[in-house]
Amino acid sequence: MKKIPQDIIGNIAILKFGRKTPWIVRKFLAWRFLRTHKNVTTVLDKIGGFSGSLRIQKTAHLAGIKTKEAVYTENGCRFFLNVNETYFSPRLSNERNIVGEKIANILKKRGGRVLVVFAGVAPYSIVIGKKLKKAGKSACIISNELNGVANEYAKKNIRVNKLSDTITLVPGDAKNLVRKIKKPFDVILMTRPNLEKTFLDTALKLSKKGTIIFYHGFGKRKDVLSEIKRDAGKSIGKIEIRKAGNIGPYEYRWQARFRVS
Repeated sequence: MKKIPQDIIGNIAILKFGRKTPWIVRKFLAWRFLRTHKNVTTVLDKIGGFSGSLRIQKTAHLAGIKTKEAVYTENGCRFFLNVNETYFSPRLSNERNIVGEKIANILKKRGGRVLVVFAGVAPYSIVIGKKLKKAGKSACIISNELNGVANEYAKKNIRVNKLSDTITLVPGDAKNLVRKIKKPFDVILMTRPNLEKTFLDTALKLSKKGTIIFYHGFGKRKDVLSEIKRDAGKSIGKIEIRKAGNIGPYEYRWQARFRVS
């Protein structure tokens, strides 16, 4: 039998079946999955992909404990989240580690202020904070997210990971940050959803000369470079860009890094 696409987020497994798979077959395979994966206590059926500005998905219970709350550990950090009401991808664990290490290394050398936009339940903010704490360094990390449920989980995650003295939540729409924050940042991490708007105008208003921006774009490499040059070209230096995961056939997530000039 062909392997069923799956995501395991701590205690919860989310399986994705073909549209024509009968419900009784899904239930049977879910219970079999539960028996063979001892750390999983809940199996859900993915019935709708991530969508909308809040990046939420739809799942249905198939087997095990009836819950949508996951407890997940990665990179020495612990996260609580609701898989239906908040965006979180375990497939980005390595990406969070890579970007977290890069930003932590920048701050180890010169300290400063970090802004994480579209922060969700705060995984990037917490990974960066943990890496700095391990190195005996401190920084001011601002974590911004529109989704109110995600912000509630972010509060808990910051507390659980003992980073309340490092990370501050500034909830709300990213475009309104320029009215809430006056002091510029040394590093800005834009873990953007796949939206048409780049939000680079907001990032630039919160920057200063020398600010390093990490930007997530989607699609083809040339298209991501074009949108960056269109919205920020005259204000930035050389763009470094690399693949940061697949989002579909020949379609990728790209992580671009550039400095405000």
